[in-house]
Amino acid sequence: MQVSVGGDAPVIDVDGLVGLTSELARFPSQIPNEGELGRFLADYMRASACFDEVRLQPVVPGRFNVVGVVTGDAPGRRLLLNGHTDIPAPTGSWTRDPYDGAVADGRVYGLGLTDMKAAVACMVKAAEAVAERRDGFGGELVLSAVIHHNVCGLGTKFFLDTWDRPIDAAINGEPTDLALQLAHGGAWQFQVTTYGLAKHSSRRGVNAIEKMLKLLGDLSLDALTYSPWDDVDGLPRLVLGDIAGGGSPSRTAERCVVKGDVRTVPGMTEDSLRSDLARLIARLSSEDPEFRAEVDGLSYQRPFWAEDSWEVVSLVSRAHEAVTGSPAQVSRGLPMSAYVTDSSDLVRAGIPTAIYGPGDWNGEPDESIAISDLVTASRVYAEAALGFLTPE
Repeated sequence: MQVSVGGDAPVIDVDGLVGLTSELARFPSQIPNEGELGRFLADYMRASACFDEVRLQPVVPGRFNVVGVVTGDAPGRRLLLNGHTDIPAPTGSWTRDPYDGAVADGRVYGLGLTDMKAAVACMVKAAEAVAERRDGFGGELVLSAVIHHNVCGLGTKFFLDTWDRPIDAAINGEPTDLALQLAHGGAWQFQVTTYGLAKHSSRRGVNAIEKMLKLLGDLSLDALTYSPWDDVDGLPRLVLGDIAGGGSPSRTAERCVVKGDVRTVPGMTEDSLRSDLARLIARLSSEDPEFRAEVDGLSYQRPFWAEDSWEVVSLVSRAHEAVTGSPAQVSRGLPMSAYVTDSSDLVRAGIPTAIYGPGDWNGEPDESIAISDLVTASRVYAEAALGFLTPE
């Protein structure tokens, strides 16, 4: 089955799109296991004969960015389609195999499809559709399917550091439920450790868990230094998502560890957040001579902001309306404002970027994505790419 937008529009191979999405779902590609999926995707892109260049970038041994290039028949600009191949771990109670890639009831099922294997498949098939029109555009369409997005964006940082040609604009395919997202916060993930003295209950010890409870009682957004980001809804946010300590119900805990995540606004940096926590720890230490704690940073990413006036924003918006018949929803609010994408690194590299992708990710069991959304996203990517690469 093939679908086009109009008489002169790029044609999307829908059966191939569904098949590729299903295939990608079968790889358990959590960090650091993206390597097998990277090799498969590179082989698939080479076999399609639509890409003029396919590279495996070894970011670390055995883990690869996959980069494909479709070249027009004349000099011109360069557009990047950016997605990642790492996925979250399964949570909750699944009623089906998270890695079977089943197709049923107009949907494809599998872990990590919305975040974001489905968008990667859509970009591959969009690039193939653009390649069929290579005699009508100039420049290059570049696709980067990168490893280790997580928070820090390792794969995209590596791509930007090693890529040897300028890039004029980018589309990031993180899940927006087919809306156009133009901003999100940054993120700092951290670890706080409190220390005690392990003793049996018959002796006097110092309980690191009790010390941690003191800290957690005061650790809130009110303890952090920031100015509101009036143009973006829902930020900042603080989550304390992991706690561990002790080892015996009858002994005081020697250590207690909490891991947390702050979704930041401009002005909140890793240094400022460390200072905020250090100030809190210093106050608690002054009140309690037995209170000892330290802070470690785990991962960091900066906020993202796109201008309405950027050409790539207008092109994606127009492509969405051409494909769906309805204006694109434009957002700078939740839930996407509390996500983190590699768009932050792209913009910092001077590349105007818009975020647009299929699926509404929330990490629930039995994750799936509508085939109709796959087709829409792929058509929008192809339309926007040709609009950017076709000379006036």
